[in-house]
Amino acid sequence: MTQPDRPPRVSVVIPAFNAAAFLEETLDSVRAQTYRDYEVVVVDDGSKDDTHRVATSYLERHGLPGKAILQRNKKIAGARNTGMRAAAGGLIALLDHDDLWRPRKLSAMVREFDLHPETALVGHHIAVTRDGKTVRVLRKGPAVKRMYERLLLGANAVSPSAAVFRKDLALQIGGFREDPEFNTVEDYDFWMRLSRIGTFRFVDEVLGEYPLRGSSASSRIDYHHQNLVTLLMSHFEEYFGDNPGLLDRLRMRKRLAAAYRSGLSQFLESGGDPQACRRYALKMLATYPFEAKNIVRALQWALRRVLPRWLRKLG
Repeated sequence: MTQPDRPPRVSVVIPAFNAAAFLEETLDSVRAQTYRDYEVVVVDDGSKDDTHRVATSYLERHGLPGKAILQRNKKIAGARNTGMRAAAGGLIALLDHDDLWRPRKLSAMVREFDLHPETALVGHHIAVTRDGKTVRVLRKGPAVKRMYERLLLGANAVSPSAAVFRKDLALQIGGFREDPEFNTVEDYDFWMRLSRIGTFRFVDEVLGEYPLRGSSASSRIDYHHQNLVTLLMSHFEEYFGDNPGLLDRLRMRKRLAAAYRSGLSQFLESGGDPQACRRYALKMLATYPFEAKNIVRALQWALRRVLPRWLRKLG
């Protein structure tokens, strides 16, 4: 693998687990970048397939600067931390092993840092695709003055494969938390902590793709949203203290209900466990029944799950 004479500006960090089947396509999207001052750091997180061999072979075959690291399984937070600490670049561009970038991604990100060097993170929109066709666009951002509060009480406004951030600031906050209870939401926690010490910016362009590769299992959806609630409660306690006022309690309940609504939506989309749909619908309504979005989602659940069952009984 070719090593540059000087450190690259950007380190592309790719955590990979059992990714041999699609890692080359991901790396193709990196190699297609119009911006060239980068290295690639692939971290094989204890895969049971040929991920490490595929990564090493690809870097050597195409003469890409960088390295492929093999480690015991530490989950995605540990893999990202390993890659970030081994990176030579001052900017870290995360790319999940099955996501793709459009050719202008790095050039657009670096340009924002050049124009606004005080920035901690730059993000962009990402397209959800199936068989190369856009299903929907995940719009990220916007940047606001009180970014931490926006992330905590609004929603996760950043996607890992659609974010570039400063390595020095990432290390300053300790990188990604590797606690098991933050698994699948470690990125959300990282953005919130990073937003406390630096400003965010967003480019109003779709510069990446998230290809759909099968549906999510019900257990995975439930696991993620349980950890999301744990994360929110942790930050609520830190931000609001032990005795929040009425308005703050309502704001917290509204955000928690949005998390339950997200879980319900994913269960409905994936045709998941009816009991899980019911559980999330009832939690959502019990936590914050005043939100129009919650009422609409509950009605959708009722029309899809409850009404047909009642009609069958009547028939």
